[in-house]
Amino acid sequence: MKNNDTIFLRSTNNAQKKPSPKIGMAFIFLIILQSYLLPLIAVASGTDYNKYTNYAYLYTISSYTIVVLSIIIFHTNGLDVFQDHFSLWIIVLTCFFRASLGGYNEVTYKGVLIFLGLVLSNYIIAHRKSIKIPSLKSVFIGLLWSLGTIVAIALLRLLLDPNPETFPSNLSAYIINVSVFQLSFVTVIEEAYFRGLLFGFLVMYGYKENTALFIQAVLFWGIHYMKIADPIYFFLLVPLFTLSATLIIKKYKMLYLSIMMHTLNNVFEGILVAIF
Repeated sequence: MKNNDTIFLRSTNNAQKKPSPKIGMAFIFLIILQSYLLPLIAVASGTDYNKYTNYAYLYTISSYTIVVLSIIIFHTNGLDVFQDHFSLWIIVLTCFFRASLGGYNEVTYKGVLIFLGLVLSNYIIAHRKSIKIPSLKSVFIGLLWSLGTIVAIALLRLLLDPNPETFPSNLSAYIINVSVFQLSFVTVIEEAYFRGLLFGFLVMYGYKENTALFIQAVLFWGIHYMKIADPIYFFLLVPLFTLSATLIIKKYKMLYLSIMMHTLNNVFEGILVAIF
């Protein structure tokens, strides 16, 4: 039986029509540029909340545009982590979900996100026979993997970070609010960018799978540069999470698993530290 690297590369090489590498590299450049500029939004906005909101909405719209266009353009050319219904429909749902939250220039903002969600949903329906349906076993594995990662990170924080985490005064409201923010603005976009598009593009254009995984992991770690003043977080916790997310993608090739893990970690890791 051939290993995952061989299968992945074979599926890429057998694509009927591979888009120009220049197009793929342009998408890679945009992904990296956006991701590394995002932490500077708050700095550039200063105390002007309206300016911050404008930048954040522009980032959201442009990010979902890049993700949806990339999937449609490159889907049949080796983006294996977008080959299942769960991963693709999560992106559709978060487009609609984010649009429902409203925002500045609300009509334009909602219209673009709803349009992107409709475009991707129509694409999924049209190609539904070639898109696999994950088993419930993969969901169970993802939950266990996520739980193990969250507990390990929480215990390390508890042991090494002298600053205790405070327990939320209203736990249910905290979970709902943080989950909404993470899914609509953080985890889906970041996972689609790094474990999804960057990984897929690099393999598609000749990098070995392990090399592509390493590059995306280093780039993902790098976008947290604003946290470098917290060495425990930047040099230990982020690399540990990145390693876990990278391994589950390497093994199962389904983006929804790393989205699940990323979201659960960002929502519950602080709560676990406070409980412990």
